[in-house]
Parts: sequence; structure tokens; C-alpha cells
Amino acid sequence: MSKKYQPQFLFVGERRSKLAESMGVTWESGRLAAKQLLDALNACGIEFKDCSFENWFDPYNHNYGNFREWVKELGNPTVVAMGKKVQNAMRKEGIDFIPIIHPAARGAIRKKERYTEHIRKSMEGLLG
Repeated sequence: MSKKYQPQFLFVGERRSKLAESMGVTWESGRLAAKQLLDALNACGIEFKDCSFENWFDPYNHNYGNFREWVKELGNPTVVAMGKKVQNAMRKEGIDFIPIIHPAARGAIRKKERYTEHIRKSMEGLLG
């Protein structure tokens, strides 16, 4: 029997943007907002293979409503909530998470170096 995939980190976003949907882009594609996040993770030494991605408000999300059970099935990875809407929803559900600024955020945080430093500081103590 093969071992089930167990990521170290589960990154939870809000939902795919209309642009991402029209382009057929997902977090795993590494394009649009995902590029900012994946570049920062790579710079911090976090490998893509150690990450899984989900969108909290996606109406097609097969895990919607069973989040805790699904996280257990994944081997209890560290949950990382991307953006205030997801963080507020997770707090309401009593789910523990590491908060980060969403990688599509605008303003000064959009600079690659600043976003990478934000990820490094947010995940301090979890990096090898």
C-alpha cells in the first residue's frame, strides 16, 4: 500500500479570481498570485512538494464543511490562512492557522523582497 500524500503546509486562499478561472490557473499552476507566493516560499526554503493549496470559499471545494476532518486525513499539516477574509472565517470555526497577507495584495507588500520577508517572519520557527 502506498503512503498517502501528506503535505507539511496547507495554504488556504479565498477563491479563484475571475481572471484565474478564465485562464484555467490554479495555485498549483504557479501563475498570477501563486507566483508571488511560490517565489517567496522557494526563497524561504519551502519546497512546492511540501505544500498543498485550497480555497475556503470555493463552491466546488469538496472539503467545504469538513475542513477539520480533511486536515486530519492530510496528516495535520500546518494551516496557513491567506488574507483577512479566510482568517476571519477560520477564527469563526475555531481553526488554528498561521496568518499571512494574501499574495495578490496591493501596495508596498507587493514588492517581491517585502513579501518574501513577510513570509519568512510569519513562518518563523517552522522553517528547517
